[in-house]
Amino acid sequence: MHTVHNPNPAGNPMDGEMFIASAMGIMFSVKDYDQSVTAEQIAIIDGFFGSLELTSFTNPKVKQSTYGDLMNMVNKENRWVYQGSVTTPPCAQKVYWNLLMTVYPIKQAHLDLFTA
Repeated sequence: MHTVHNPNPAGNPMDGEMFIASAMGIMFSVKDYDQSVTAEQIAIIDGFFGSLELTSFTNPKVKQSTYGDLMNMVNKENRWVYQGSVTTPPCAQKVYWNLLMTVYPIKQAHLDLFTA
């Protein structure tokens, strides 16, 4: 999962102009996750994915998400950082990617919502 954070909410990163933003990448796996993840952390992850209403691929809706809880929980110290671009056209440059090294668990039911 990755999210892009634009420090200039008035700007539009998709308009092709140069901008600086950051992206956070978190790896999830049904089977091959870090076994040191605690039950409390798993509850936060489950709460986050449970708060998403992934019923429509073309128009997903999120009433209220516990994204802040998820971001406060993850290990941001153990990560790769590199400069790249956004992943959709026009692929604006100057995005600082932060890819977490820890792989977190995801329930099969939550993964199935994404693949559906």
